[in-house]
Amino acid sequence: MAKRERFVTPVTCPQCALNGSATWEEGERGDLETIIKSVSDGFRIDRGTEIYCAGCGVKAIVGRTLSRSEMK
Repeated sequence: MAKRERFVTPVTCPQCALNGSATWEEGERGDLETIIKSVSDGFRIDRGTEIYCAGCGVKAIVGRTLSRSEMK
């Protein structure tokens, strides 16, 4: 069995600017599919592939960290 790569990306709620991270892992088939393994407190995984802010219910932005001053 081949070793699966793991990586971590930043996640941010575009509504309340909560910042955290998500840990991803390669799928078992060895293709480019990834699986979300865990998210920081304050976020939740929905349908196995999407990350939402637990407080606001808004879909999180993955891969970019926002500050409150960047929010409109």
